[in-house]
Amino acid sequence: MRCPARFLPVLAFAAAIHAPGAVAAAGDRFVPDDPGFVVANVARFAPDDTLRPLLEAWQADRGAPRAAVALADAFIERARRLREPAYFGRAEAVLAPLVELPRSGHAPRRLYAVALQFRHEFSAAEEMLDGVLRENPRDVSSRTLRASIRLVRGDFAGARGDCARLAGGGETQVGLTCLAEALAGSGDLDRALGVLTNVVPAAGEAGYLLAVRGELRERAGDDTGAIADYRAALAAAPDDDSIRAALADALAARGRDAAAFEVLDVERPSLALVVRQAIVAPPGGRESRETRAAEWLALEAARGDAIHLREAALLALSRGDTARALRAASANFGNQRELADLRILARAAAATRDGAELARIREWLAATGFRDVVTERILDRGPRS
Repeated sequence: MRCPARFLPVLAFAAAIHAPGAVAAAGDRFVPDDPGFVVANVARFAPDDTLRPLLEAWQADRGAPRAAVALADAFIERARRLREPAYFGRAEAVLAPLVELPRSGHAPRRLYAVALQFRHEFSAAEEMLDGVLRENPRDVSSRTLRASIRLVRGDFAGARGDCARLAGGGETQVGLTCLAEALAGSGDLDRALGVLTNVVPAAGEAGYLLAVRGELRERAGDDTGAIADYRAALAAAPDDDSIRAALADALAARGRDAAAFEVLDVERPSLALVVRQAIVAPPGGRESRETRAAEWLALEAARGDAIHLREAALLALSRGDTARALRAASANFGNQRELADLRILARAAAATRDGAELARIREWLAATGFRDVVTERILDRGPRS
């Protein structure tokens, strides 16, 4: 799976570890250079007619699991829809007292695992989900979330078991798509493509299947088929930034910067989209977007928020700062190992001619069986340790 957002909508934000030297220290006070830079949109945090009754119910009895879960769920949904990660923190704060109880319910722990994965505390999130699934093996949401986390971390064998359980337990399309990702990660790319070629996308789940099939086709070298699948996936899930970024990346890699920029032109773009806009922007439009992205990353560090290491590496590499790009990409790959993470590490390692990092990638590919024509071309050009 290229991005958690495609598998379970609440898994949409990334990067919670700091690359040494990549950004300003968290304790430094950050003052944006641009007077128009938005530090926080206070209006978005004001309770509206949807949130107000949930807040009141929770405040009336903060020990009531049902009220806390309803409020946390609303916060997470809003974090996704408005691209405001601070709502994840609010959800975590609401749930924390409940999950510390000896017999906390499944729903609070499952949502808390979502907050943990947002901060990329994958081990803690997986451990919490392990407990839920021991008590209730039929909890589809928890199994789906655990499979997603395992795929992001490159634990393809672990994910395969969860995916198979989903496919055999009534979640046929999601389970088969998940299983195809796990198979492809473990070296069976052709078989994985065969699985998805024979599945007709179902309404409501088409975006995930088509996005995964697009990624597998891209890894196999079928650029035309990959872009067609990404476009279809985006049409099915137009709010999914991970699909939008994947399509833009595929277009840009083929020299179609104008088309990529058009895909990225959305209201309230996330950092992942802003960085990519800077890379493919037409003449005169790049510098302002680079500045905005750099200030965004600096603000995350100054506030002690999650750092988007993948985007930090992309931005640094596009600006020619290969050493900084490698630091960010290396730290990022230690925590998540999706296709974009692999490629940016390979590009940064090749740009710096870092034999140790290139060897690390070769060893991981050999150990997992993971195939990607782009990464393989980069490695073929790079030095060997």
